[in-house]
Amino acid sequence: MDFPYKSANMTAVVEAGGRSGETVERVAADLRNQILEGRFAPGQRLISRDIVELTGVSRSSLREAFRRLEADGLVELVPNRGAIVRRLSRDEVMKVFEIREALEGFAARLAATRIHIGENRERFLAVLDQGRVHAVRPMFQGFIKDNRAFHQEIVRACGNPQLGELIDKYQLPAFMIQLRQTIGVEQIIGNSLAEHEDIAAAILAGDPDAAYDAMKRHLWHSAEMILKLPAMVDRRMVGVG
Repeated sequence: MDFPYKSANMTAVVEAGGRSGETVERVAADLRNQILEGRFAPGQRLISRDIVELTGVSRSSLREAFRRLEADGLVELVPNRGAIVRRLSRDEVMKVFEIREALEGFAARLAATRIHIGENRERFLAVLDQGRVHAVRPMFQGFIKDNRAFHQEIVRACGNPQLGELIDKYQLPAFMIQLRQTIGVEQIIGNSLAEHEDIAAAILAGDPDAAYDAMKRHLWHSAEMILKLPAMVDRRMVGVG
């Protein structure tokens, strides 16, 4: 089903006299925020005509903004349909989390063996502490950013940039969006923070096996929640990702 584009927070964007790149980034940021906040549902089409009329942005700038959202893993550009908020199929969820277990489990294992090197421990503790603020003030968008920072810091501690590039490819915001539809924001954040603490404890203790197991439990708990979505009941559903 298609829905018109509406936003109380979106202000008109006038390109005349402004820089095109700044306009594209502003529109992409507004749309990104609204997708992450749940104002657009997975599978919903973003109607170009409505966005152009509301914001005053040109169609070429909007197309570029859509391409940026596609690169972020938030939308799918479908011929003759335009931009659609990305929705993952059951099979895609299973396959991607199998890959994530292998890659991120290995990263957690390796980080545990290297946590004593240089500033790894101090930097990891700083990122861990940064995420804890959401236990008191849970904000979904901010948590997505800090959640990503937590996982990225584990990868950084590995000292293997190529591993980080592979993991980045499979850390899709679409997972968090669909997970938000399954359980409430506070529960998502609470569960994730508790699981982050388990992962961190194992890494900080220098225990590779425990770090791998904690990461595996964390990833598959998220996958299981996503697979409980009503949209996932139909196994014939074809993902747009």
